[in-house]
Amino acid sequence: MGVITVLLSIVYWGIALALAFFVIVLFYKLWFMCNDVGSIKKQLVKNYDIETTIEFLLRIGEKEKARELLLHRILTNETIFNREAEMTQEEKIQHVFRVYEEELKKLGYDVPETTQDKTPTAN
Repeated sequence: MGVITVLLSIVYWGIALALAFFVIVLFYKLWFMCNDVGSIKKQLVKNYDIETTIEFLLRIGEKEKARELLLHRILTNETIFNREAEMTQEEKIQHVFRVYEEELKKLGYDVPETTQDKTPTAN
């Protein structure tokens, strides 16, 4: 009987250690998933609606943040900068004004009709 008791004891301790190991692994996996919220947020923010966000920032009185957001969006616009060889500087400026005209006007910039005056002025 002593041998069977020892064997059962070893099996039970083995199962207990394996379960403890899995519990610790799952705890850390859950911990790291919860800490990864920043990267999840970044992935979700990539697909945000710029017009809605700018409108929201303007309504809460954060005009400078809205301007920074729009400037960042313009500078990271891949359709402009990936076609750099295809577009002249004039065409890039026209494209920015055409695409972001409404947002620029909401933020108080005077959008020129032609590219002779290339920089929008803030009111």
